Amino acid sequence: MTQPPSSRDIDALIDPMGTGVFRAVEPLQVAAMLESQGLNDKVARELYDHTSVFSLAETAYSHIRSKGAPPPGSTGFLKRARPVAQILHGLLYALPAALLPAASGLVGTQWLMPGLVFTTGLGWVIGGAATHLAYSLIGHGHVRSAGRVLRTGMLVAVLGVAMLAGVITGLRDGPVELIALCIMQVTFQIASGILLFYRREGWLGLIMMPAVVAGVAYIVIGDSDIGLLTLGVGFACILACVAGALRLTLTRNPAGDAAEPPLRLLARANVRALLPWVLYSTLSAVFLLQAEARYVLDRTDIAVAGAGLVIGMGILEYRAHAFEDETRAAIRQVRYPSDFTRRGRWLLAKGVLICLAWLAVLSVLPLAFLLGKNELTHASIAMAAAHVIVGGAYFLAFLLGNQGRVVPLCVAQAAALAVHPLGRLLLPAGAPALADVLLFAAAALLFLLILLVLMSQGLRDVRQYS
Repeated sequence: MTQPPSSRDIDALIDPMGTGVFRAVEPLQVAAMLESQGLNDKVARELYDHTSVFSLAETAYSHIRSKGAPPPGSTGFLKRARPVAQILHGLLYALPAALLPAASGLVGTQWLMPGLVFTTGLGWVIGGAATHLAYSLIGHGHVRSAGRVLRTGMLVAVLGVAMLAGVITGLRDGPVELIALCIMQVTFQIASGILLFYRREGWLGLIMMPAVVAGVAYIVIGDSDIGLLTLGVGFACILACVAGALRLTLTRNPAGDAAEPPLRLLARANVRALLPWVLYSTLSAVFLLQAEARYVLDRTDIAVAGAGLVIGMGILEYRAHAFEDETRAAIRQVRYPSDFTRRGRWLLAKGVLICLAWLAVLSVLPLAFLLGKNELTHASIAMAAAHVIVGGAYFLAFLLGNQGRVVPLCVAQAAALAVHPLGRLLLPAGAPALADVLLFAAAALLFLLILLVLMSQGLRDVRQYS
């Protein structure tokens, strides 16, 4: 009869799992790790004198607990949170806003703002789909193919926006310059996303700085000739962003890399997983942009009130990664799943409150601007508050998305859309803008609460945080 496994045998068994095994909070997790190493019931019986993998896992788990945690300083994982870089993402995305006064002077606000709303939505969906697919390909080791997906996404976005802006211009007899401005906007949107994908925040800020300076100069001087020069500088900076982005997608893959399958086959294999992401991106773009689009011309006080969310998107991204780091660290400090669930809920509440607090502070900026222009209204204050709530929901959406729980995200976003804009149909004719904005805030609150429940319940599944 085989002798029961000794302490040395168990050490040899768990060593290949590395420090990750010390994050197990129950024997079932150890059993899953053993099975991932190829160990089955037959091996457990013949080599370790246990009736099953689960019986062996219980012994291994007890042995792990007797050894304690890994040595101090051994984290066992790379931290995903990068405070400065990630917090700046929102501000970096907003840099082209410095060019808006000059662009408005060229084509007029009545054309520029609706055009930018539509092109931003289209770029949001296409850019998000391309980035998600690229991350998936890199996760499978297909680095060159990921670069091709990002380049293709840029091309598709530019062509799509050119056609969309052309239709708007043709049907409404608008200025042809609008097409060029919309293309500039979506090109920056996709190119900046690629630069951030490759963690080149410094490049993006440095490349766009001349455009920001030129935009500020136009605001100070206000001359039409300076406006054309400003847009020329902005165009050159955006081209430089494109060049930097394309270089990254092309040069990240040495010629000696192993051959990869054709991109069409890789894309086809990932299309089923990609479709829910495209649906969620579309629903999110519709939910946020439709609430603002109707006010971009005649109620700019409401339209600009949510600018704090744009600036604060980087904070949401950073806090999402920080939450993941904190939960993975918490797994090392608890013994039972119930302990982790309690700790995780506290960390979740802390993350939501921090995001809401920061967004509330940032929302003061556009409201202070409106106050200085004597245009602050109850509706603009309500819109700013609604965007703070939306931001809290987006923080939770980041967490759920990182766990691959996209279908529940789509359902939650659809529920919010059922409240606004569909609920707007129930408002009496001639209802004030404040009523519509409050309805949007109610939809945002529903979205936030649904996601909060989903995340809170998900903390019971410890495996996805290990």
